[in-house]
Amino acid sequence: MSLNLLVLKNLLDINEQIKIRSLRNPRIEYSGTKDYPIKLFHLEKLIENTPEKRNVFEIAAYYLKNIIILQAFPDANHRTALTATEMFLEKNGYIFDYKAVEAFQFRKELYDRRLHTYGTYEERPISVLKEGDNEVFSLCLEFIKAHIISD
Repeated sequence: MSLNLLVLKNLLDINEQIKIRSLRNPRIEYSGTKDYPIKLFHLEKLIENTPEKRNVFEIAAYYLKNIIILQAFPDANHRTALTATEMFLEKNGYIFDYKAVEAFQFRKELYDRRLHTYGTYEERPISVLKEGDNEVFSLCLEFIKAHIISD
């Protein structure tokens, strides 16, 4: 079965929509656009290295983990990653549903695992795209599987 993978435009559009919403609603934060350009090369490599021979949930976890880990956007990397994961799963017939409090808890757990795995919370180089599964990937996969709604 062929999966409908994300393309670069999907990621750019998602992040841009978050940015636009922040301009309309002061409660939505988005900063850094003047000081921190989008790292297009990182995003292109993310798309290029999507592991097509894995199942839909593992590919979703790849997107979720690596969009967050690469920190390619000036802001909203976590929100972009969650929305991109939701889009990917919907494009492939799944409903990914979670509450804001669950996403917040996921971010806290992810922070701890990132520190444990990488020794830092800072952005990582594109070499993470080819690393084996680790505890950060596992957390992303667990979060996805726990929030899939089946018919």
